[in-house]
Amino acid sequence: MVVMERIYLLLGSNVGHLEENLERAVKLIETRGIEILKISKIYKTKPWGVSEQPDFLNLALEVRSGLSAPELLGIFKEIETQMGRQRVDGRWLPRVIDIDILFMDNLVIEQVGLRVPHREFFNRRFAMKILSEIAPDFRPPGTVKTLNECLRGESDEGIEVYRD
Repeated sequence: MVVMERIYLLLGSNVGHLEENLERAVKLIETRGIEILKISKIYKTKPWGVSEQPDFLNLALEVRSGLSAPELLGIFKEIETQMGRQRVDGRWLPRVIDIDILFMDNLVIEQVGLRVPHREFFNRRFAMKILSEIAPDFRPPGTVKTLNECLRGESDEGIEVYRD
């Protein structure tokens, strides 16, 4: 069994009762034996990729688990389905819940259907901003800067604290 010291997740919702969706997803993650170490504030963010849809609520988690990346991905997809997410053709569409694995320590994983670090992380300022709240000194694999250093001087436009 491999124990990961730091696994970072980003959760998002823009369909239904957004805050409740995030809270339910966090509880379901915990019931699967995944230890939640840190949780960020909830942020309201503008949609990314396809802008003609409702704003999102997002939060970041730091978790610990002895499960592999494919096992975790399977659990997160099960939770998304259990909560009513329907997979349709197209990317970046509205969804009840989205659970992304951003990082697993400093591992780089490239498998069919799974890429860690998350392939779009550095293109999504909101993801960097939200994760930096709970992991300001984290240095993503392949970078020399911490998350806080990556964000220095950048605008927070389109990202606002929704709830502490």
